Amino acid sequence: MKRCIRCLNDETVRGIRFSEGGLCNYCINYDKIVPQLRDRAAMQQLFQERIDRVRGKYDYDAAVGISGGKDSMYVLYQLVKKYGLKVRTFTMLNGFFSKRARENVDRMVREFGVEHEYITFDPALRKRFFRYSVQHFLTPCIACSYLGYAAMINYTAKINAGMCIHGRSPQQMLRYYGEDVFTGFVDAGLKSPDQTNVNALYGELLRMTEQKLDKGLAADVRGMLYNGVDGDDFREFTAFFLYHPYDEQQIVQFLRTHTSWAPDDDYDHYDCKIHRAAHYIYQCAEGRPHCLPEISVPVRMGRMTRRQGMRLVQRAFYREKPRAEMKMLCNALQVHETPIRVKAWIYRNFVKK
Repeated sequence: MKRCIRCLNDETVRGIRFSEGGLCNYCINYDKIVPQLRDRAAMQQLFQERIDRVRGKYDYDAAVGISGGKDSMYVLYQLVKKYGLKVRTFTMLNGFFSKRARENVDRMVREFGVEHEYITFDPALRKRFFRYSVQHFLTPCIACSYLGYAAMINYTAKINAGMCIHGRSPQQMLRYYGEDVFTGFVDAGLKSPDQTNVNALYGELLRMTEQKLDKGLAADVRGMLYNGVDGDDFREFTAFFLYHPYDEQQIVQFLRTHTSWAPDDDYDHYDCKIHRAAHYIYQCAEGRPHCLPEISVPVRMGRMTRRQGMRLVQRAFYREKPRAEMKMLCNALQVHETPIRVKAWIYRNFVKK
């Protein structure tokens, strides 16, 4: 199997292409922006511009989505304690949010003294969207991601916050950089905020996303999600870790030292009750763990060796089906597991080839 000569990406990664020298397109795309990403002083200035542009001019300086996980909790701490922003937080209830994560969220918002709201969706439409995502894309994560982005966009305008700040890691932001809809957010974040037409950016990204959906479903979802946006009154979607260093272990240690954050040792995706099922279905379809493109990012950056990265990928491989989580997912969406696994097998053995 062909693999990139620098990172870990191989032929199973969606949209991958290789240069004559064996470098994948994701490494090539990353190399175009790496000089700017490494200029920490310039990146810090870009973030400060965004803060200065909104501070005190709206009902809230920023809306912040929190899941109870390490990244969003760290971002909230920094925004409140270091930058002194007036923020309002929210958490999306997708039907699979864990009790332990909710307990952490409730405790932390009290500790930080910030306003918080749980966002819910029409149960029938939510189930319909998740079922569509599983049956057509072999993962519930697409529906969840779309709901999350849309909730942030809608909520920020609804409460009249100057911008929305999120805690996606560099691995999440850059895993498909140059090829996915999130690329537009990264590129906008690398410019001065005055250089980006936010309304046009959102309009194009939403159009690209909705092209993948059934037209009726896309219309229903849009009607449900964007009722808080008045016309084209979109606010900037700002990535905290585009401008600040990211080190998972340091973040975890910082939170445990400076806050009451307490998800125990199993803090990775502990907020989602079906994440193991989602990753297992993905593995059945792709023939590899879902995390390969994400782990390729720190390898590409030189923060991890290829050998270290491959160990993490191998550790993420499911050798047994997560039965309880698969049952929970299928029962919640009222779908049968067998057709999903058959479709995953067909995709892996015929469609991809």
